[in-house]
Amino acid sequence: MTSNISKVIILILCLFYGVFCYGGRGTINFVETDVELKEDGSALIKYAVDWRVVSGELHGFYFQMDEKFIYPSFLKDESFAVASDGGRFDLSIKKVRGKKWDIVLADGQGVRRGNLTYFFFFTANFYNAGYVDKTTDADGRKLVVFNWSPAQWDEGHNQDHYTLRVMTPLVLPPDIESESIREYVYENDLVPTEKWVNENYKIDYQRADDDRLHLVFHKENPENRFHMRVQFYMPQEWFDLGELPTAKSAFAVFSNMNNNFLYNFLPFLILIAFYLFFRSKKKSLDRAFKQAETINWDTLDWTPPRIELSSFHVPGKVCKDLTTLEAAFYIGLPLKRVVSAMIDSMLSEDIFELVSSDPLRVSPQKIPKFTHAEEYEQLLYHCFADDGLLDQKELEDFMNRIVENIKKKAWDADIEATTSYYHKKINHYTAVHFKENKQQNSASKDKDEAWYFWYHNSNRRYRNTYYYNRNPYAYERHIDVNVDHINQGFSMDTLANLNACHDACHNACHNACHSACHSACHSACHSACVSGGSH
Repeated sequence: MTSNISKVIILILCLFYGVFCYGGRGTINFVETDVELKEDGSALIKYAVDWRVVSGELHGFYFQMDEKFIYPSFLKDESFAVASDGGRFDLSIKKVRGKKWDIVLADGQGVRRGNLTYFFFFTANFYNAGYVDKTTDADGRKLVVFNWSPAQWDEGHNQDHYTLRVMTPLVLPPDIESESIREYVYENDLVPTEKWVNENYKIDYQRADDDRLHLVFHKENPENRFHMRVQFYMPQEWFDLGELPTAKSAFAVFSNMNNNFLYNFLPFLILIAFYLFFRSKKKSLDRAFKQAETINWDTLDWTPPRIELSSFHVPGKVCKDLTTLEAAFYIGLPLKRVVSAMIDSMLSEDIFELVSSDPLRVSPQKIPKFTHAEEYEQLLYHCFADDGLLDQKELEDFMNRIVENIKKKAWDADIEATTSYYHKKINHYTAVHFKENKQQNSASKDKDEAWYFWYHNSNRRYRNTYYYNRNPYAYERHIDVNVDHINQGFSMDTLANLNACHDACHNACHNACHSACHSACHSACHSACVSGGSH
């Protein structure tokens, strides 16, 4: 009996040892991603992920596909892996569940030592997913925004670099030498980038094999789960994006029917037309939610495309009672920038004391007697008051409060007119008070800092005048934003004074139209997928 038990124990130990030896573990050396962007917004995406074997026998890893890529297609036959000893392997790429894929060496092969670089490819449509969209700049120039992040990796603690290359549709003139491409791009203002992109990455401009302009974004020694998000703009004439598919108009279906048929069945046709119309609106709304996790006014950390709406907005109507903080969100300042600016002001007034920047931690020094107008300052103060940290729930509550207040005030305002009004108000305030500030460094002045100049110096609580002598947005990179729980759309109690029927129709139509053009690119960074799980 004892002998049999011993055999069973030995067998179990052998099985555990076999499993341990079979499953390996690795750490990422580097990740390089290429996006070959086409004129219609579709792209071929290439990943090169280099792993170092840490233990056991490394077979592969899990790759989390971007949720917004509706019909991605792996090029399995073209994908492969190369070991540091020169061995080459085919890959087996199988869906595990949802958007999670298992990428392993084919035929159960594995590597026990050295490095193993996986090359895998798939196609996806950035335009349909909302990561490429039409927009315009402040001067009315028609542009296309690219706002996307490749996958985050959870075994990249020792990662040497993360590189993203985007091949644009532009074919460079043959007389432009490699060393002159950057100058050519700058002189013609071809690819404007967001300021934070320039701060976070090394950027290069290259000629691809087919002479197309290649943008390179490079980050050295990124932290684990690094968020390699970029945002830049290209001339709209480089693309032929067309219109996103929408439901066919019900009235067009019946336009070719004869008059007698229409006369006899007119009541039924009207009912069917209304049914199809509202169903198309629902489909549009559903699609908008699939394309973007947040909609309407929730401009968190990207510069939104200009909004073009005609329904339910009174042309020329300006909402003039937004606070300085509400105006910041309305004109498109990111949540991280606004919160960073508020923290900077409270630090300058000794309301907070900075404990550490990363992680962001402050120590409240005194409890101000906030006025009714300082609702958001009071909210932020209490977010930090308990533990000195700013967590997701507190950020969500903070943003939701601002969103609801803006919707109550500006639900029917003309977006263009209201945005222009606040830009002019900021510029006027800056121009009037600029003369008084002799110490100001005008070279540092930009639109975001002009807003902060207005916000800080017009607040009577803040005694220490801002002279453009510090960076109020220094803390934004240390603010972690996830907007899965930000309020979406209009709630019925928000517009209680409106006719209920009008409100329901307004809600459906506005959300569908607005999110389609406004928030398609909005949540790019929030939906970045975490991959890894080597085995």
